[in-house]
Amino acid sequence: MRLGNIVFWTFLTIGGVWLQNLVPGVDFLAPGLILAMQEENWTVPVWLGMIWLFIHEGTGSMPFGAGILWYGALAGLYFFGHWLFEARNVLFMFILGACLGSMHFLLINIMALLQDWSIPMERLLVESAQQTLIFPIEWGLLYLIHHHLPEYRHAA
Repeated sequence: MRLGNIVFWTFLTIGGVWLQNLVPGVDFLAPGLILAMQEENWTVPVWLGMIWLFIHEGTGSMPFGAGILWYGALAGLYFFGHWLFEARNVLFMFILGACLGSMHFLLINIMALLQDWSIPMERLLVESAQQTLIFPIEWGLLYLIHHHLPEYRHAA
């Protein structure tokens, strides 16, 4: 892996965690996981997914397993959808964003029901709408940044 990629993924992780603190209920790391899967170098998304999964499970207040369901469903949606659409298609990213917004609503409702919590539906709907809208925009920005990283080619 090139140094530019390591720096990119490190800054994405730090920035994503910071943005999740600013905008609760929105996963800013999910577009990065999709971007890593689109590169088809499977070691990168596996490592990033594990690190981000530990971050989500360790810092969240949901019972263990919500992060696994979240990232597992995201990976499943990507693998299913990239057979139907071009993997880097903007329409596909909007569909993934809508699926993630719906999944956020369902997953939080189910986990809250298991913990006997009451969740304000208005807030949950706003968070789901934010996830739906932010996902494709963030993916587009990350895609542009990642594909304009300098190449570090050494003479052999």
